[in-house]
Amino acid sequence: MKPLDLYFIPTRSHRYVLFSSPEAVEAVESKSRDHVHQLIDWLVHHRNRVAAWIGRVLRAGHGYYTRLEDRIDPGERILKSMASVDQFVVHFARARSGSQIANDFERFLKRQRAKHAFWFAVDLLLSAIVLVFTPVLAPIPGPNVFFYYPFLRVLSHYRALRGATSGLRSRDIEFKSLPELSGLEDNLPGLTTFLQKMG
Repeated sequence: MKPLDLYFIPTRSHRYVLFSSPEAVEAVESKSRDHVHQLIDWLVHHRNRVAAWIGRVLRAGHGYYTRLEDRIDPGERILKSMASVDQFVVHFARARSGSQIANDFERFLKRQRAKHAFWFAVDLLLSAIVLVFTPVLAPIPGPNVFFYYPFLRVLSHYRALRGATSGLRSRDIEFKSLPELSGLEDNLPGLTTFLQKMG
């Protein structure tokens, strides 16, 4: 798999965000086909009607969740895609030296790893609590949002945690300086929307 192009961009609030084009992220996701997608596909195509129905429900729930996730934290999807790659090209503004950027990038990934480890534990606890109340919640018609949401957040934080760890452990990171950031939004589809969502 080819290296994932990442853009390490300073914001107006003097913090960094990590961006990758939607096409690059989708290409990584389609090649990796993580265990969650594999399990859902297996269930959907299962001979048992109940298992196939559960698979269809999970696929629909996962689709809704993915759209919601882009609104909650658009950077999380980029971290999750990093879990499937071990080679990265990090593009940065020329104003800082490569060694400074390498240190900033490492600090950024460590903060992301700590953040997602914390929320992984919180959502895992919430999922366990909801699981205890499943006999009460199961008869409620429609999708069991009380269980799906924390469970899907557990999976998402776990993959983001793995992505940050993959970036920290990678021995194949190339840092490339960009001449300027001013034209970047015009040349990278999705960047303007991403930066607006990230604040």
